[in-house]
Amino acid sequence: MKRLFVAATILILFLPVFSGCSPNKSYHTIEGVVMGHSYQVVFQIPDYAPWTFKSDIKRAARKCTYAIDRSISPYDKSSVISKINSNTDMKADSIFTTVLMKTKSTAELTGASMNATTGPLRDLWGYNLVNQQKITPMQIAGVLEYTGIWKVSVENGLAVKKDPRIQLNFNNMGIGFAADYLGTIMDMHNISNYMIQVGKVVLCKGVNPSGTPWRWVINQASGNVIYLLDKAISICGNLSDLEFRDGKRFNQMFNSNTGYPVWDPLMSTLVIADNSLDATAFSIAFYSMGFEKSVQFLESYGNIQAILFYYKDNQIMTYKTPNINQRYEIQYFP
Repeated sequence: MKRLFVAATILILFLPVFSGCSPNKSYHTIEGVVMGHSYQVVFQIPDYAPWTFKSDIKRAARKCTYAIDRSISPYDKSSVISKINSNTDMKADSIFTTVLMKTKSTAELTGASMNATTGPLRDLWGYNLVNQQKITPMQIAGVLEYTGIWKVSVENGLAVKKDPRIQLNFNNMGIGFAADYLGTIMDMHNISNYMIQVGKVVLCKGVNPSGTPWRWVINQASGNVIYLLDKAISICGNLSDLEFRDGKRFNQMFNSNTGYPVWDPLMSTLVIADNSLDATAFSIAFYSMGFEKSVQFLESYGNIQAILFYYKDNQIMTYKTPNINQRYEIQYFP
């Protein structure tokens, strides 16, 4: 397998840009970890808030992330999803059900595999496809019997798997849910201006400490940024590590319909949506669909804002939906 590394100056970066006046001292930051991903919340404390307000928000955020970990974290062996995977307790809580339903509805809408049940395929092929020469079609067919998000449902509060060997992983979808959940905490405390980042997902409301819409650098070399006002953004994939075999690029995804790796020039997807879960779902879907199918879908559904980064002629190219304006900066104004 041939591997190419792209210079770090063209990586997609999540860097907040504050410009103009000096930062407002009433903005504060809290940090933590959810589902193995670090998160950061920058928020403005409302006028006349009690002196304990920041501590109250920190406690509420910890309670929120604890609930998420207890539901869908693959690292918590006593979480709801871990028990469902091991078939020891099939009770599904509201968090698990919400993420499962969004994953399934996005898969049905786009035809994407969503990568939520492909762990056994990844194990079969091995890290960096080290087992490729040894795998037989019969082995792949055997694993396909227990892959596919459509084989899982929730009925009367219980998770139902068509095959008990099905293994679910919502680690990617879960960070979108986490950002929205933290946003709900901010809204409940009447916080009008905040930014939440969980992994490669960002949810913004109101303005930044400079009094302007939250801005995020997506291309350090060109100065391209995204302006977010009451919107969310999600990125799937990366531009730094290109892996090739027989002239084809492997994007670390597996097709749950065929059982084979996804070979596609699409390197990374960026989606803007009204909420983090939608943005995350579509960014994952497009990445697993590949470049051509994603473009076809985006041209059919003109209301989705997206940027696709793909590899062609030894360079990184971009496809942008028309509803993202191209200027000196890539700007979004709702």
